[in-house]
Amino acid sequence: MTMSEIFDIYSTPKGLVQVSNPVRRQILQQLSVSDLSLTDISNITKKAQSTLSVHLDKMVCEGLVISRDDPADCRRKIFSLSSRLMARSRDVNAEGIDAYRKTLAQITEPGSNMFKTMMRALIVGAEGSGLCIGPTMRHMGRGMGKAFSGTASSSKIEDIISEIQEFYEKNGIGEVCVYTFMPLTIIVRDNYDVTQCAAESISMFSQGFFVKVLEELTKKNYRIASSECFGAGNNYSKFVIEQII
Repeated sequence: MTMSEIFDIYSTPKGLVQVSNPVRRQILQQLSVSDLSLTDISNITKKAQSTLSVHLDKMVCEGLVISRDDPADCRRKIFSLSSRLMARSRDVNAEGIDAYRKTLAQITEPGSNMFKTMMRALIVGAEGSGLCIGPTMRHMGRGMGKAFSGTASSSKIEDIISEIQEFYEKNGIGEVCVYTFMPLTIIVRDNYDVTQCAAESISMFSQGFFVKVLEELTKKNYRIASSECFGAGNNYSKFVIEQII
């Protein structure tokens, strides 16, 4: 895939927007970390402010970003993200297409969890066809994590993880194991063998779920410090969660 073919898909108040321009993709990536001024963005991208202003004006019109006056200097604007990354393009993967067909075939097998298998087929099929939906899976995980938090009763991390383990097992999502508590390192075993790309997207669901549950129940901010998928069929997901100080 060439640079001109790479794109990201964002959800905005005005609908879905495809972003392929490398400068705009870089701006959005930086704004996902923190709000920035035009000067900040220029220093990061090494682009002239006049060039960036053209890009930012279009991005504001599309609903990708918003701007506000800097309280410390009314002559300066601060830009922030007003959209969510939902998917990214990737190379078409023949192995992924084959895995998609095999996953669909499992739906009719005795004892198969039809809805979980269909979800796996959707992820594997999208990845094989050239669309990484990991960001969407992370948003779904956060949404489910928020709903789960409303039914949870714990505030200590050890007890929270125990409740999540029970929830995952009860609903056939996967087996949760705490690798270490310092730093908090989680391993989730899934009983589906998938491609590496699809495994990463499936893992992002759990990452979003765990982070959101911890944020809701401890009233602190967390992030994923690192993650990996491993195992013969990429069916183990390991990620490190750290508190944002």
